[in-house]
Amino acid sequence: LYAGIKNYSNWPTIPQVYLNGEFVGGCDILLQMHQNGDLVEELKKLGIRSALLDAEKDQDKK
Repeated sequence: LYAGIKNYSNWPTIPQVYLNGEFVGGCDILLQMHQNGDLVEELKKLGIRSALLDAEKDQDKK
């Protein structure tokens, strides 16, 4: 299974994150996206509800 996933994405590590069927990256990339705000923006674009979006809305109210 691991080899198949790695071959499919041509990415050497697991976990592998996909948004709307598009490969985003692994844990390090996802963490970086979270830290710089890109992850929330991608979730918004896709209409994906997330606790990250709820937390952002709570911050906007303050």
